[in-house]
Amino acid sequence: MKIEKPEKIVGYVVLVIGLIFIILATILACLLFSSGTQIPQFVPVPPEGEDGFAKASATFSNICLIFFIVIVWAGSIISSRGIALIKEIKLKIVEGSLGEEVEIIKKEKAKET
Repeated sequence: MKIEKPEKIVGYVVLVIGLIFIILATILACLLFSSGTQIPQFVPVPPEGEDGFAKASATFSNICLIFFIVIVWAGSIISSRGIALIKEIKLKIVEGSLGEEVEIIKKEKAKET
């Protein structure tokens, strides 16, 4: 069996890999937010006695900085490359205009000699 368009198959594989990056990062961010594990502190978290909303928003900001900016960004770039491979790009050449261009080039070459 002959594969007619291998770039489409590669495009679908690359698209799936990019979507896996995006989905995996989202799941990991939700699990990290819901569990009690230590999160790297890019945004300082207020002490225990402070407002609960401030602590929750700082924790959420730290998770977003880690996963959604880095991993999802990479997944979106990989997915866009896959989509570019899947889409067929067709160039339409109008025979009349091509013939006119050839004649113009021939006339210019004739003038030069």
